[in-house]
Amino acid sequence: MFRSLSASVAVLIPCAVAAAQAPTHRIETTDHQTLTATITYGVQVGDFTVTRWSVFLPEPPELPSQTVRKVAADPTGKVVADASPLARPVRFIDLPVRDARPGAKLPLKLEVEATLRSRKLVPLEPGEKVPVVPALSAAEKKAYLAAGPRADFETPAFRDWLDAKRLRLVKRETAIDLAARILDVIRTDFTYAYDPKADRRASAVCGRKVADCGDMSLMFVAAMRANGIPARLLVGRTAMPPKPGSAPGSLEYDRPHARTEFHVPGVGWVPVDPAYANTETNRPVDEFVGHDPGDLLVLHVESDLKLPFPDQVRTADLLQLAPAVWVQGNGKAGLTFAPAGWDVKTKR
Repeated sequence: MFRSLSASVAVLIPCAVAAAQAPTHRIETTDHQTLTATITYGVQVGDFTVTRWSVFLPEPPELPSQTVRKVAADPTGKVVADASPLARPVRFIDLPVRDARPGAKLPLKLEVEATLRSRKLVPLEPGEKVPVVPALSAAEKKAYLAAGPRADFETPAFRDWLDAKRLRLVKRETAIDLAARILDVIRTDFTYAYDPKADRRASAVCGRKVADCGDMSLMFVAAMRANGIPARLLVGRTAMPPKPGSAPGSLEYDRPHARTEFHVPGVGWVPVDPAYANTETNRPVDEFVGHDPGDLLVLHVESDLKLPFPDQVRTADLLQLAPAVWVQGNGKAGLTFAPAGWDVKTKR
């Protein structure tokens, strides 16, 4: 039995392609804080005798926004690549059960030590030397321009929304300018609200008036990719301890969050947090383009991970709050997941 939703990814290259332009900005990066986080999980079956557990946990990646110093898991497992073209790191735990009994429980723990960085987009001074920034590989560019189950910008509904909001790249407009225009629409058109049952496809979100951080981030990613600008989703947890009095399973306890980046040749990955731009209305929207406060532990990049389970590859929407689990055995599995524990300590 496997806990996840299945989806197929359509890899399409958008028709619109942003024209190459000389860099006008650079990313200023500063080590902001060190983080030690512990995430605990619990999995249990009902009237079922488990003979083998197969579990995937997130493996926080190295990114411009973070350096991962240590990751430890209990059980340990091993780090493997997911089966997508991005080959994202995930931790696989494969446990045969010797004393198999009905109603088995599997406790899991993930400990992460990392340095989180703040980033700021700053204009190049006259005569300033342009920093050397690695270009995206062909595989990365293809992946971060692709339409998919959630960033479904090829659908008529989303294309119509882009046209109605005039969010097509115009002549001599930079990706940075377009990003600010997209954020302005997201700020104007949406009110922040979390609905765990909401349809997360960009084509569905664009017809609503409410959205959460993940919805807004996917809208931004879809709009940028529709204009030929590589963009990606960063999925993780805010580096804040649970709110006093909050309970596991609540937003105030688990601190889930998502933000985005888009890639500009010669500049690199430019951070954008659509939800922060939506809720902090006392600040101009363009201040949120190229601003990363260094407060997010990214657990994985993009959604829809392709997990190589022993019998076949399965798609997991996210590994943000719960592991992906597959069991072998006898009986009626009835998998249940305890709310994840979250403990974090930070130092600046």
